[in-house]
Amino acid sequence: MTHGDDSISALSGPDVRRMIQGAAGWVALHREALNQINVFPVPDGDTGANLGRTLAAASQAAEEADAEATAHEIASASASAALLGGRGSSGVIGAQWLRGFASGLEDDGGASLAAAFAAAADAARSAVTEPRDGTMISVAADTAAAVQSAQGDPAQQMQVAVDAAYESVEYTPEQNPVLKDAGVVDAGARGLEFMLRGMAGALAGDPIPDVPAELGAIDPGWLARRLDSDGDFDGFCTELVVAGVEDIEGLREILAGDDETVMLAPDGDDLRIHIHTVEPADAYAAADRAGRIRVFRAVDMRAQAARTHESQSDPAVVAVAQGSGFVRVFTELGAAAIVSGGAADNPSVEMLFSAAESVKGEDVIILPNNHNVTPAAERAGELAAAADEPQRVHVVHNDSQAEGVAALTALIGGVPAEDVLEEMQEALSAVRIGRVTHAARTLEGDIPITEGQPFAMLDGEIVGAGDTIDGVALQLSERMSDSLSGASLFTVYVGDEVDEDRADALAEAIEDRTGLEVDLIDGGQPHYPWLLALE
Repeated sequence: MTHGDDSISALSGPDVRRMIQGAAGWVALHREALNQINVFPVPDGDTGANLGRTLAAASQAAEEADAEATAHEIASASASAALLGGRGSSGVIGAQWLRGFASGLEDDGGASLAAAFAAAADAARSAVTEPRDGTMISVAADTAAAVQSAQGDPAQQMQVAVDAAYESVEYTPEQNPVLKDAGVVDAGARGLEFMLRGMAGALAGDPIPDVPAELGAIDPGWLARRLDSDGDFDGFCTELVVAGVEDIEGLREILAGDDETVMLAPDGDDLRIHIHTVEPADAYAAADRAGRIRVFRAVDMRAQAARTHESQSDPAVVAVAQGSGFVRVFTELGAAAIVSGGAADNPSVEMLFSAAESVKGEDVIILPNNHNVTPAAERAGELAAAADEPQRVHVVHNDSQAEGVAALTALIGGVPAEDVLEEMQEALSAVRIGRVTHAARTLEGDIPITEGQPFAMLDGEIVGAGDTIDGVALQLSERMSDSLSGASLFTVYVGDEVDEDRADALAEAIEDRTGLEVDLIDGGQPHYPWLLALE
């Protein structure tokens, strides 16, 4: 840090690197304490975890930045990483705050901290369709105003920001009646204050404290009333990263509907979306139409709140899904979290670990629904077992979303995870799975297949090929029917490129040929126009 005019910040790249690492360290220290005072908009106990994970991504990017990078370059790289790795509303707003802060730092390090804080406050506010007082938005605005008139070097200006943040946080219960009734300040607002404390301390050379501060607790009577109320927790905390969205405002309007609050944070070609909705499948479908989904995650807020505050012990299920129809099926069957991924789009270890962490269960069952996802799921389980709050992660070895549905129908409450897993395995053994797709390349073997030709698989083995994709599916259904005596129901999951008339025609043909009932479900899955389950 160099000095010139007292009102000018001359932050160096190393300064900003330390500041972002300090912010991450302060929030990480207070992670669980922030979770415990999280009440707005719902007390799902994840503000500390979400903001902590967001800043951890930012800190890693700062650490990996070139040693000669400028303050602006490091801040920008950290903000981009935070947007991609961020979690929850606090994470989106925190990442947007970093993005604005970065935009206020010129490459030569000559921008004032006043400009950086003003841009940060504007960026944080722009992420939310309906900004609310008594939140991170308020603290961002109050600190920006305070730094406008701050004197001294950057370290002194940062301390002014910290003091203003503390006062702003303490006032949040007066701005938001929910906080006042619950007896706490806003968790996200306190989290932003801790970000600033970490940045100021790092700039001044102060160490991160060894022991977290006491932050209080939610009033137990208020919490009991909220947990018992209908509707407060209905829905899923849903997050997406979508590439190539051309009409951002149009997508915002679709997602918001009549009463949803949507957070949108653009970063280059990527758009990060956060929304609380009872229909995460609709959000998936809208985003899929608007661009290319890179990340999708939906967490059941009622289940999350119950495990946070009521010590619920039933195992939570994380399902990996492709297609809006399968998202809908998995949520309706009781999955506590959905993560996007599957054929040609494997989710990362971090995505699966984060989903397991979010559902807060002592026992978590992951349905990979594709054999290529299984290794990442198992690695996520290893990380969960070694975490500060360890979880037992059980990975079901299955290879299709149709199998995942069969396993999830066996989910029952009130019994140990081992018994649930046994029921799931029995369900998997009682169902046969057929898949029909086009060959990506020419295959030699007992059943030669040319590139682009339709072919069928039964329980993972190639069993036939033909001229048309629908004809191959019909032949497969006959083979499946002959192979499983006593079967009574075909479930046909319709892919994303199949229209309703084709689906109805195939269902009628299968019923005619096999004499079995056919249940058509719009799976919306890519790659496989037809996915068949027989039980």
